[in-house]
Formats: sequence, C-alpha cells, structure tokens
Amino acid sequence: MKTIGLIGGTSWTSTIEYYRVLNQEVAKRLGGLNCCKMVIYNVQFAELEGAMHADRWDDAAEILRDAARRLHASGADGVLMCSNLIHRMYDHVQAAVPVPVLHLGDALAAEIRAKDYKKVALLGARHTMQESFYRGRIAEKSGAEILIPNDDECRYIDTAIFSRMCANVYTDEDRAAFLTIIGRLQAQGAEAVILGCTELPVLLPQTPIPQLSSTDLHCLYAVDWAMAA
Repeated sequence: MKTIGLIGGTSWTSTIEYYRVLNQEVAKRLGGLNCCKMVIYNVQFAELEGAMHADRWDDAAEILRDAARRLHASGADGVLMCSNLIHRMYDHVQAAVPVPVLHLGDALAAEIRAKDYKKVALLGARHTMQESFYRGRIAEKSGAEILIPNDDECRYIDTAIFSRMCANVYTDEDRAAFLTIIGRLQAQGAEAVILGCTELPVLLPQTPIPQLSSTDLHCLYAVDWAMAA
C-alpha cells in the first residue's frame, strides 16, 4: 500500500473526516486491523485563509508548497489537498514535489461519468463556484454542465463557510438556507449536487437530490490509487 500525504488544517474539522474515511475504507476493503498508511501536515489555517482572502495567492501557494515538500520528505508517495478551494493553487503544489498530487476534481468527474449525470449543481467557497480552476476541470473531464448559485447566494455560502463552518459551527438556519438553494438548482435541472467544500457534508447529511461529497469521493479515489498494483 502506498503512503498518502494529507495537507490538512484546511480546516481541521474536515481533515478529521479525511482521516476517518481513509481509514474506514481501507479497513472495509482489507478487514482485520488494517488501516491507511498516511502522514499529515496540518497547516496554520489562519495564515493560509488570511493570504487567500487578501488575494496574496503567491503567499498561500508557498504555504502549500512547503506542506507538500514536508509530506514528501516524510515518506508520502502521493499527496491530497484536503480542501476544494486550495486546488486553485494545484499546479504550484504539483510542481513542488516529484510525486502525484491527486486532484479532487478528477475524483468528482469520475463519479459524475460513472453515474451519467448531465447537469450537476456545485456548492462551495465563492472562488470554487465562480472560477474555472475547479468547475472547468470537472466539466471538461465529466462532460456534465455545472450549475452554480446566483451572486447573492454565492456570497452567503462563502460567509457561512468561513465565518461559521470552518470554526466548527453548524446551524439549522444555514442548513435550511442551503437546502433552499439546492432546491432552486434542482428546479433548473440539477440531477445531483457537489458538496464542493469539505465542511458541507457535515452541514448536509441529507439533500433532496443525490449528493457528491467531495471528501468521500476524494478519499475513495485516493484509496484506489494507494492500493493499485
């Protein structure tokens, strides 16, 4: 089994989910006392988030490059970035290490193709929803149309994620608002919804249309890779 390196702390609450799902999936497949071989580097999220929200993307990329190098030096055969938004800096991180950085968007695209979805909604941080670095890659690799909320909804979702969920605060009000947004996108033809922020599966254990949990699918994709001959 290959060793998976996690760039965690983005946020720490979702990193816990990565750790849980990776270990549970390996135990499920191999049985007994088997678990996932992994190393974790937990970044200081306040520094990373501050750089991103100040549009100091070069500084943010250097934090992630440093994390990837540390993981590689610790024996990681491949790297997962435990956040959707930080895939905006994916190319910088991949260039920093000689091992594969497994792209979360590729895991989602593979599932969308497998389910033959034609239209899929996307919820996540504002940059994740509105820019092409993530949405465009998923659309290109899956062939599906990716629907996103309107501008006001995108701002609300972004605030809810960074002001509350990243601090491990999940409210019924946010849950109701997100379900309303999903319902509107469903009315536009969305057959499933990408929970494109690693906090969202915690907020939304159930949705009115099938959900594509970025955390779960990224982990399953990584386990497939780690256990491949």
